[in-house]
Amino acid sequence: MIAVTGMHRSGTSCFAGLLSRCGLSLGNAYPLLNESRMDNEKGHFENLGAVAINETILRCAGGSWLNPPSAEAILRTSERFGGHIKQFSLTFDGAMFKDPRMCLTISSWERYCSEPLNVVVLCLRHPAGVALSLQKRDNMPVEIGLELWLRYNRSLLDGITKTPMIVTDYDQLGIEFPRELERLIGALGVRMSKERICRQTGNFYSESLNHAPLEEIAAIDLPAEVAGLYRELRSRASKSGFKKPMTTKFSWIRPLGVLHVPPA
Repeated sequence: MIAVTGMHRSGTSCFAGLLSRCGLSLGNAYPLLNESRMDNEKGHFENLGAVAINETILRCAGGSWLNPPSAEAILRTSERFGGHIKQFSLTFDGAMFKDPRMCLTISSWERYCSEPLNVVVLCLRHPAGVALSLQKRDNMPVEIGLELWLRYNRSLLDGITKTPMIVTDYDQLGIEFPRELERLIGALGVRMSKERICRQTGNFYSESLNHAPLEEIAAIDLPAEVAGLYRELRSRASKSGFKKPMTTKFSWIRPLGVLHVPPA
């Protein structure tokens, strides 16, 4: 069971869609939020079962995706909903599910999943790109968007204790696609050539849907803590960029074995 997550507007929907086209099932046990919307024309690929659990935990802990509760409040509240997480892990019939809120609730999922998470895929995007996207979609001040980027990514790093993690860089898709996707699926144990990746994903990824121009990103000065964490995560993303599955040489990822992908 692979969890795809990352701060909202960080390319989680894009990566989930691409991975599904590379043979990783999103499952049929729970419905998906997947219709085309103005903020996500290609679909969200969000598992509504996981979203409902996470939103309930955040709300009952006194917050929301926009106003995250403390880690302590989330863990206390999740005691009431641990059975729902357990049930999800027992009934989920796919290879992966996606929800950005997993960044905030990962400790609860590690604690209550009956079927442990195999790996967490963290989708990384430049903090300014995230903040600008939130500004355009929600009229959110850039400063708040940067704070949320920091909170989500730091919460995941602090909360994950036993699940291997892969960091993949959304911004690299526009620079070296399909190489970045090949790195990711290779780390997940999927063997697929660049030619086949291009054939199966078609024109799903479109740089025109990236609504944060580079010149606007470059004009934003990142707070020191945000810039430092971004550098750390980018370093992890580059180290996970191997054609073969990663080994235990790196503490944040272990090989999953080869996943079966039907012929194209």
